[in-house]
Amino acid sequence: MRLLVGYDGSGGAEDALELGRVLDSIDDGELLGVEVAPGGLNGNSPAGIIKEVAEGEGADTIVLGSPHRGAVGRTLLGSVAEAVLHGAPCETAIAPHGYADLGHGPFATIAVAFDGSPEAKAALGRARELAEASRAALRILTVVSPPVALPGAVGYAPVGMADPEKTIEEGLAAAGAAIPVDSRRLDGAPAAALAEACEDGVDLLVVGSRGHGPMARVVLGSVSTRLVETAPCPVLVVPRP
Repeated sequence: MRLLVGYDGSGGAEDALELGRVLDSIDDGELLGVEVAPGGLNGNSPAGIIKEVAEGEGADTIVLGSPHRGAVGRTLLGSVAEAVLHGAPCETAIAPHGYADLGHGPFATIAVAFDGSPEAKAALGRARELAEASRAALRILTVVSPPVALPGAVGYAPVGMADPEKTIEEGLAAAGAAIPVDSRRLDGAPAAALAEACEDGVDLLVVGSRGHGPMARVVLGSVSTRLVETAPCPVLVVPRP
């Protein structure tokens, strides 16, 4: 595995380095650092350069830190991180604020957001790989959203999957039996429910890319964007399958 860490000397960059170290320890891969001047280089933006280097070097994962604003222990989207996430050529991991302040061993619990979609299945497959490699437990989180009012229409429309229990069973079956696996049904707004569930001992949250854009690229949807802004643990966004 080749991990590319975006570094600018800030506290967020130190958080990214620490997360990169933890991820690298799982697969004993190659850790690459890229430092870009604030104004970019030759007219290219810092985010554009990071994505270009990641593609040229064949990086498997881009690792970034959140800017040091807001509550400690929360991920936050800075302008560079957001720009990298939109259209990244590989999976992208964001470390929460203050992640480097505490030493981290291998992941013990990896959670994955699963709703049965192709993007969620890709995220589940990646979460399973990481859990097996790090001997971690896998936790499948399935959110059932309440009905919402539709503007200009009478009544309410359901949101989310038609059969949550079947979706959960599908996720458990796909996870296999090689590692400890459990599932949790969550109710409420997806991003808020997932972020709250990660307060309970989750070391990494894996989510799929749900935005519209080119295949095999990370394109953030509204839920993954909100999660990267609010999750209390590192978030790994997997490209569209």
